[in-house]
Amino acid sequence: MTATDFKTEIKDIKENLKGLTLQLVTRNGYRPYFNLKEFGNAILEEEQKGNDFRINQVWTKAGIVGAKSIKALAELIKTEAVTAIQFESFYNQTSKEGFIRSFGALD
Repeated sequence: MTATDFKTEIKDIKENLKGLTLQLVTRNGYRPYFNLKEFGNAILEEEQKGNDFRINQVWTKAGIVGAKSIKALAELIKTEAVTAIQFESFYNQTSKEGFIRSFGALD
């Protein structure tokens, strides 16, 4: 989802995220965040790079599960014992040419 949509939907469930470990996977690796302010600042940095976001994994006491949307994540938080959530920041090409160029030079 786009950064704007992601930020809007995260704000809607921010109370549910308090106390959870939030991990953000970026091009350079991954980092856990233990408070919402640091996580929010990381999101803003990734947004400045033109990146979009998605939910990778949700860690619960019963194991690792997936969520396709923030609404599904909110329901999962209410029904399961969620301990951590992994989000991913990625650059989403908007054209075929940009997508092909993202693979590098063809030698």
